[in-house]
Amino acid sequence: MTNDNSYKIISADKLFDVIENDLTDSNFKTAAKFLNEAVTDWPTFNLKEPADLLTELKKEVQGKLTHTNLDNYYKRIDLNVDAWKSTAVSSLLEMFDFERKNVFDKNIELENIIDKISRHYLKI
Repeated sequence: MTNDNSYKIISADKLFDVIENDLTDSNFKTAAKFLNEAVTDWPTFNLKEPADLLTELKKEVQGKLTHTNLDNYYKRIDLNVDAWKSTAVSSLLEMFDFERKNVFDKNIELENIIDKISRHYLKI
């Protein structure tokens, strides 16, 4: 996490590569898979990059991308209209349980989680 809000965001191509090449079952790989699923599922035409997904989410959620705000947004999604958004947000919510212990970190923002994944795989 950085103090100046200059988050590092992994590209979609690099995200795909690290998922394919990480032969572990690490928490980083699991979170990377959830991020990739969310980017893939988000229904905006030509949305391919995690950074673009963050931009879209900020417009939709209209607040910090915390677990609580994303969960509240998730609960408001009309499945008859936006089932793909629901699926994408569900994947993102899983990222807040980074340790995979059914403990969701409600004090961290999504950008911080993506930054953590990016720094791990980009070796920043």
